Amino acid sequence: MKLFTKVYKFLPIFILKFFLGLFVIRCASLFKMSFIFGSYRASFAATTIAKPLIGLFSGGFISIVIFSLCLLFRYLLFGVASLHILAFYIPGLCSALYLAYDTIFVRFFLPLLCIILFVTHAIGAQAFAYSLYWLIPIVIYCVKQKNMFLNVLGSTFVAHAVGSTIWLYTIGMNASVWNALIPIVALERLSMALAIWLGYKIIVHLKKRSLTSIFVLKKTEVTV
Repeated sequence: MKLFTKVYKFLPIFILKFFLGLFVIRCASLFKMSFIFGSYRASFAATTIAKPLIGLFSGGFISIVIFSLCLLFRYLLFGVASLHILAFYIPGLCSALYLAYDTIFVRFFLPLLCIILFVTHAIGAQAFAYSLYWLIPIVIYCVKQKNMFLNVLGSTFVAHAVGSTIWLYTIGMNASVWNALIPIVALERLSMALAIWLGYKIIVHLKKRSLTSIFVLKKTEVTV
């Protein structure tokens, strides 16, 4: 009976967060930010900012459900696609899980695994300096800083590590291109981290204002 009561209380919140997350992802996908180097058609969308925020405020489970449904819808609409399509989905999920859970698997071992996979690849070995960016989330985890901007920065580099590794193994891109991207990555990831951090601040501010409004309304009702 207690379990049923807990599920009954949790279910409406879960459904609300789930559909809100889907709505945010759908709206964010309409806004393209910049082209992905190595592709003439693919580009970063605002979902790269929305997905980590969903993980932060809605949790990892909802992020996994949304990720699975997005892949399912794509499969139903377009059928089986090449593996590099995963580079548009899995990195966002990993960044969401990074912010949803303070776990060594996502924050330490995942970027470490990406470094190993990158430098042991024939092309990646010629651009090993590119993978040094992925030491950033590892260092942030080891330092155990609770600073939100550092957490967000770590999530962007985990997403970058996963996406780049998938791209390396599925798309033929020369080592010279990877090396040329090294200075661009710093600006790109800092910009994304700043955008996610600002999004976090705005959501927290709006939540505080809504809670304050509810409190004032209830206080007014009691007074009346």
